[in-house]
Amino acid sequence: MESGTLLTTVGRAGVLFGKAWPRLFAVFLVAQLAHRGLQWVAVQAGAKAEAAGIAVLALLVVVSLAMYVGMFLVLRGELPFHRRAVAEGTLAPDGMAPGSEHKPLDALAAALLPFLAFYAAYKFLQNEALDYEYQLAVHKVNETAATVLTGGTVPQPSDGLQSLSTWLFLGLGITAYLLRFVFKKWKKEKEGPVRKLFVTYLEALWIFVVVYQATSVIPPPMTWLKERVVWRWLHDGYSWVLDHVLGVDQVREVWDAVTGFIAAGIGDLWNAAVLPLMWITMTAVIYGRVVQKLDAPRWRFDRITHRWQQTPRLVRIAGNSVVSDWKDRWIPVANAFRLVARSGLRPMLGYFLAWAVVTFAASAVWIVLKLWVLGPHTLQFWQVIDEPLNLLTDGLKISLQVSLLAAAYDRMIGGLAGYLTPRTRAVHEQPAGDHGVTDLSAATSGMPGTEGAS
Repeated sequence: MESGTLLTTVGRAGVLFGKAWPRLFAVFLVAQLAHRGLQWVAVQAGAKAEAAGIAVLALLVVVSLAMYVGMFLVLRGELPFHRRAVAEGTLAPDGMAPGSEHKPLDALAAALLPFLAFYAAYKFLQNEALDYEYQLAVHKVNETAATVLTGGTVPQPSDGLQSLSTWLFLGLGITAYLLRFVFKKWKKEKEGPVRKLFVTYLEALWIFVVVYQATSVIPPPMTWLKERVVWRWLHDGYSWVLDHVLGVDQVREVWDAVTGFIAAGIGDLWNAAVLPLMWITMTAVIYGRVVQKLDAPRWRFDRITHRWQQTPRLVRIAGNSVVSDWKDRWIPVANAFRLVARSGLRPMLGYFLAWAVVTFAASAVWIVLKLWVLGPHTLQFWQVIDEPLNLLTDGLKISLQVSLLAAAYDRMIGGLAGYLTPRTRAVHEQPAGDHGVTDLSAATSGMPGTEGAS
């Protein structure tokens, strides 16, 4: 990729944000209103019946996912290389023929399921649950205080999601999973978006119940490992080495500095590379993947296949269901990751730098507004203005990040399809008379012209 990748990517993201910021903020505000309204309903329902609170809580996850997907879809029509690749049949979403793409509602429904896997992996589900627990606890404390002050009797309080009985816990998870299994088993050739959205809701419900509630029964892997005898042996051996081999204070200080630097570097690597890589992969899931016919892999394990066919029917159904679930969640993600990986190292490094710049700049807006724009005020003023200010800065940060992701994705598509420079190997070689965008100044100074993009 040519020099100036960082400025080019940030500049293209700025152009996207400038064109679509009213629509981006509209999607963000509508989603936030729906999220807060559903959270209030979940707290009220959870105070009466825990199962009802969890059922509403799963809707919060769908709303959060829909917000991100909706913001990406707002920018879909503003991506010139994406539009050109779709028109030429080079790019298509999973399940769509080359030259076409999903309608907005269908795209939303199709992207939610693989996006949910990322949402769960990044512990967004846990954050939703913890926020719900906090709001539910505050609600119960307020109700208890009001009851005591009025001379009433306070019943024995429950502990939020942890108060679910074992049978109710199993019932919720099994019911959601079986309903989802039925819908996927007898699915039609062309499923409507409402059906897909409902299946995603069931997916969020059973994953949330199983994963989150299992953490209250099954200890985290690190906690379990620390309770093992082997861990104590390793810890004692490590301490002995530090005391006898690195016992000199100067050597020990150097060792502690090196290990601390490595630990901090691992944490920084997550924020600087892994997290933006996951986000750009999900962007490719939403927008589409490069069409490339791969040779069907030969299945050389005929004996295993034969034995699998001899297993009981119930076992085969369960196994096929697990494989189907895995494919539905992760194959779109794997295809999108291959697209991102094929774009090359230089575009990825430029994107990582742009992600860090945009994230830092968007986060600094909150500090600038409070310290240099609004200045010092009374506590009552901040109690009123703090929530709207946080909403504004969060919306700005998410909108800028989505714009950056869309711009970086579009630039990767331009390179893969051969619209930029010959440095990136095109997926489909172009005819001799068609060299795509030959004026690189148009491709590096914001959005290219509409003629070259359409």
